[in-house]
Amino acid sequence: MSISKILKILYLIILIFGLNFNYIQADEHNSLDDEELPAIDPFQGGTGSASGQAQTGQSEVSQSVGLLNNQRLVGVIIARTKKIAILSSPDGSAFKYEINENITENTKLIEINSEYIVVEDSENKFYEVYMNNIIKESNG
Repeated sequence: MSISKILKILYLIILIFGLNFNYIQADEHNSLDDEELPAIDPFQGGTGSASGQAQTGQSEVSQSVGLLNNQRLVGVIIARTKKIAILSSPDGSAFKYEINENITENTKLIEINSEYIVVEDSENKFYEVYMNNIIKESNG
């Protein structure tokens, strides 16, 4: 065998082992990325929502749980012919409601604005529900 053939074979062997070595390193790197990260619940609130709850008082916070079944207003869609309010439950499920639709057995959606929605409870009281989870009693 000539020296050039031996060098070519050595080159191929080094190339094959080099590629295999890179594949092993990449595989080890992927296993590090697959580590589970702690789940963060966006509905537990942080500093922003805690300050909002402190301003509303305990009665409004407990009232919001019963009024909307622990759902939060997360968005509104306002088109020419249709208005939709999007509420989200603590487990992350999203629900869409239109005007005059019941949110719960005792709560009905009355009005949708760009900043808040107006709901009516079973006692014919009106409440403004804002996206930062503040609920205020309204005149209707």
